[in-house]
Amino acid sequence: MNAFVLVPPRLPSGSFSRRCRARCVKRLLPTAVSSGRVVGTGGAAHSGDANALGAANISYGERAVVDAFRPTRDELAAAGVSNIAPKPVQLEQLPVVDTVAEPVKPVSGDTQRQKEGDLFDVDATWLKKGTSNPFVRTLEIWVFFVSMLIAEVKIRKLPDAAQRAEARKAQAVRLKQGLVRLGPTFIKLGQLLSTRVDVVPKEYIDELAILQDRVPGFSGERAVEVIEREFEQPVHQIFDSFEMTPIAAASLGQVHRAVYQGQRVAVKIQRAGLRQLFDVDLKNLKVLAVMLDRLDPKSDGTSRNWVQIYDESAKLLYQEIDYINEGRNADRFRDNFDSVPWVKVPGIYWQLTTQQVLTMEYVPGIKINDYDAIERAGLDRKLLAERSAESYLTQLLRHGYFHTDPHCGNLAVDTVAGGRLIYYDFGMMSAFAPNIKRGLVDVVFSIYEGNAKEICNAMELMGVLKSSADRVTVEKVGRYFLGLFRSNLDTQNRKKSKDEKKAEMIRRLESIGEDLIAVSEDECFNFPPVFTFVFRSFTTLEGIGKGLNPKYDLTMIAGPYLKELIDLKDGSAAVTALKSFRKRVGWRGEDLQALVTQPRKTAYIEDTLKRMESGDLKLRVRVLESERAFKRVSMMQSNMALAMAATSLSNMAIVLTACAERFAVQARLLWLLAAIVSVRLVVGLLKYRALDARLRKYVRGG
Repeated sequence: MNAFVLVPPRLPSGSFSRRCRARCVKRLLPTAVSSGRVVGTGGAAHSGDANALGAANISYGERAVVDAFRPTRDELAAAGVSNIAPKPVQLEQLPVVDTVAEPVKPVSGDTQRQKEGDLFDVDATWLKKGTSNPFVRTLEIWVFFVSMLIAEVKIRKLPDAAQRAEARKAQAVRLKQGLVRLGPTFIKLGQLLSTRVDVVPKEYIDELAILQDRVPGFSGERAVEVIEREFEQPVHQIFDSFEMTPIAAASLGQVHRAVYQGQRVAVKIQRAGLRQLFDVDLKNLKVLAVMLDRLDPKSDGTSRNWVQIYDESAKLLYQEIDYINEGRNADRFRDNFDSVPWVKVPGIYWQLTTQQVLTMEYVPGIKINDYDAIERAGLDRKLLAERSAESYLTQLLRHGYFHTDPHCGNLAVDTVAGGRLIYYDFGMMSAFAPNIKRGLVDVVFSIYEGNAKEICNAMELMGVLKSSADRVTVEKVGRYFLGLFRSNLDTQNRKKSKDEKKAEMIRRLESIGEDLIAVSEDECFNFPPVFTFVFRSFTTLEGIGKGLNPKYDLTMIAGPYLKELIDLKDGSAAVTALKSFRKRVGWRGEDLQALVTQPRKTAYIEDTLKRMESGDLKLRVRVLESERAFKRVSMMQSNMALAMAATSLSNMAIVLTACAERFAVQARLLWLLAAIVSVRLVVGLLKYRALDARLRKYVRGG
């Protein structure tokens, strides 16, 4: 257990210092010594007892002297103090395995580098970056990521697997250190990557996992400064005791244990200079979003608005550094799961919460990716994986209010209720608009019912499917993916070999390849920005689930769980059951209407056929083969024009360069234009090549 320190560090030891300290203690505390009211606050372990100091009724001036010199018990005895308080009692160990509470080594003002990872004082470094030149910051970011990419390419070329693993370990350390130096925006990127055990190599996972809650912390003295500034009183008057060493540190702040009115609490303290750093980084990301809007080929049929995604992300990022907002989020999240015994949300101490300090109930637990500790605690890993999925489906479908950052540093478990999930961080939360929540519920239920038309209706309600989309083509593609989904749920199909599954996939693609290309070219989908965080969270949870259970499959978990959410579809389980019965027997309103209007529809069809025979009605037919051919010809013509322009500009530049020096400026300008056109030509050729590859893949089934 860590020592409890409420005051600045002691003065240096030594013979001269000892004599000086003894004289100062005797001279500066004559009243306290004579009255016997001084209480020992020091010792070899530098421990202090705020309760004992307060009980001794020392004045604030006397306390300041004690705080400044930190007299040891021997010095106080030599000064004539008789009633020295006993050494403070350490907090007892909780019965729950407390892997979250392993202390983080803080970065002090005297130590600019840490032994582990040789990391800088991150707060000071980030503060400088927040006030640096935006161009320098942009250059730093791109140089770092390009160098990491080049290093990984070199590692993959190594012939021996053991060599690659060893090289990746060293590279993972450099990646982690680089992300820490770049700041909190990029630490969050590392946190996301650290959960993808199915995508990212293990060497990177092991190192990046440190970023979840083991980012180098700042000093306890700095934490005390923030607390005293926020509450305008000394820390020992706020808490019974306060632990100077943080138990966890992440990108935006760190957590200290404390005791308040006899209750253990966790105090979350924000790092300095975050807003300035966000201002700089978000400017770079805004430029990147604008570039993506222009360069994104949208070959998957989705019309993405990267600027809107950026705006939503920036809003959440600024909300995350407002701890009052985080406290409200925690209260709302707790209310949503109030009746679920296996979900725990720490309570908030509002009287000890500001925008930069958040005090909450101390709830220790086992990190959800600490598999050895989970096994030792006797918990069922498969059950934990299922509960993590069920809790998230409940957030999305029942409440429409969900955690957007559920990485392993924010999620723990304990032994309550056979394995209780503990959520810690509520800075990044998001909510659905009513139409999106309703549409999402309909989509999920329609997927399991196999109704492609209802899926399209629900997607149109959410605004995901454009009203001008070719519904016939979209529904055909939807039926294909529904068949694929249902075959994945089929136990017999899951036993097939990879070759059998691949052959079946090729056969199915042959039947809808042209429709897939048509959908992708029409760009008929437009996902709201909030879905970016849904996809991100599912990606994180997929990594957590596969780590707990290698056979984790969200589709298999969600099926049985939807029975518990059946009341969401129509507001009542009874209404849903009644509608299902009426559908089976043909007693729905639309069935009865179809029966009554059938004669009129027959007459309409006959009239339409007569008009077609007389030439009064013309059919508009969409020929997908012609559309593809026209597109290929258009791209080819554009590339030919660019090639001719690049050649002409290069020829003119050569002529001017050879003629005389007086045309040197014009020649350089022509060379520059030729280079720009050549780059556009290369991009055009790559797009043409990608189009041909898609046609070969989908139209011919391979």
